[in-house]
Amino acid sequence: MVRKPAVPKAHSTAGETPQQGVTSAYAIMANRIANRVAEMAESITFVERPKPNGQAFEEPEERKRPRKLEMRLPTSGADSVSFSAPFLDNTLQKMLALQNRMLKSTAEISKTGGVDEKVIREHAAQSAELSRIIALICAEKARQGA
Repeated sequence: MVRKPAVPKAHSTAGETPQQGVTSAYAIMANRIANRVAEMAESITFVERPKPNGQAFEEPEERKRPRKLEMRLPTSGADSVSFSAPFLDNTLQKMLALQNRMLKSTAEISKTGGVDEKVIREHAAQSAELSRIIALICAEKARQGA
């Protein structure tokens, strides 16, 4: 069996001389990717990790510092109170857990017989109020861009 020599495939010759101002699509994409990688590299700091000495189960020497939970009250006025992002995250997490517990207990109360309808309505109203508070926390996070 004799093979025929491969016929060269067509390829773009545009962009081989960038002085003409025309570049190939591949060159354009390569430049864009290179620029994007350069932008990312400017904002990232690389730290060389020490090589392990064979003791993989060793406790880290320094524990990770907890995030700062704070509420900032400037002296200028009461309208400009701001909260740190970790504070909002922590509060939101606890409120959602509380709301989940409240909804479960409301469902359990409504399933059991002999419970006054007023109690069930009050429990549901409290859960609805908690939903409004959660919405306010989410709005504050969005406002601060957290």
